[in-house]
Amino acid sequence: MRIALLGCGSVGYAIAYALAEDRRNVELLILDSSYFRAAKCSSLPLSSTQFAILDLSREENIENALRGVDLVIEALPGSLGFRAMKTAANMCIDMVSVSFAPEDPMILDADFRKCGAVLIPDAGFAPGLSNLIVGRALAISDRIDEVRIYVGGLPVYPTGPLRHSITWSPDDFIDEYLRPARIIEDGEIRSVDPLSTIEIVDVPGFGQFEAFYSDGLRTLLYVLKGRVRKAFEKTIRYRGHIEAMKILKDLGLMSSEPIKIDGVDVPPRRVLAKLLERQRYPEVPDLTILYIEVYGEIEKKNRVLRYLLWSRYDESRDLTAMAKTTGFAAYAMARLIISG
Repeated sequence: MRIALLGCGSVGYAIAYALAEDRRNVELLILDSSYFRAAKCSSLPLSSTQFAILDLSREENIENALRGVDLVIEALPGSLGFRAMKTAANMCIDMVSVSFAPEDPMILDADFRKCGAVLIPDAGFAPGLSNLIVGRALAISDRIDEVRIYVGGLPVYPTGPLRHSITWSPDDFIDEYLRPARIIEDGEIRSVDPLSTIEIVDVPGFGQFEAFYSDGLRTLLYVLKGRVRKAFEKTIRYRGHIEAMKILKDLGLMSSEPIKIDGVDVPPRRVLAKLLERQRYPEVPDLTILYIEVYGEIEKKNRVLRYLLWSRYDESRDLTAMAKTTGFAAYAMARLIISG
């Protein structure tokens, strides 16, 4: 089987690492815009590896590179993800996608079904593992009333002026605070401002965090609508972080509307993204937490199902917790396709 890996940042590297550990006899083609990232991924002990340096924002580049490929695993920034999914649909290639694309992947459902190919979108940590856990709760329950998902990628302790360390794309990070979050309330889908409500939540074994709405239900919206009264995903952060992000937003630093500085049009968001790149503290290991509560009925009794998944920086593999929980989850789903 010939597999193409689109994007080899921290998550893409974890996917390649999982493939190397699994010792599958496959051909892997690594595609990235950075020689350094592509070369790092191709240095893993894989049976057969090639890499190419490409501008993956151009559909024609992706299309040319994917000729003869049996499976695509995509780990691109959200802004590029849908374009890659659309190309895979046009070429009728199975695809596992990690990117949190702003577009609705269900738009492509008919195209993939028509040609008999498979798309698994949002196949990472949350959404991804969170979908599987909620699916398990649905399978063992007679009735579900409410689904609460709390998720976060955090430093192991509050760090820097934002009490946070960024371990993924700064642009995707900014989007979390701007993108309207879809939730289910009174059985209907509605959109809310992500920062409209701040909740203090206790996570067993970890203590208190603050949480804000995030648009992580994604395909679960289609599964849960009409079956539950209430469902949401909230992102957790250390207390004090959200107030700092509100200030950045209120100052206009998250705006894409250019302002003129010394005769040059500069989008404030680009400046903020560059500054946020400095909010990485490699000496502070990261932590991922996924905590889910499902309220419903099992065997005619009211039940609350609670699930807790967490991971820390993996020193032996030199993988961040976020890269591992996202990349390994994506590879586990890809392996189902590889195994037929």
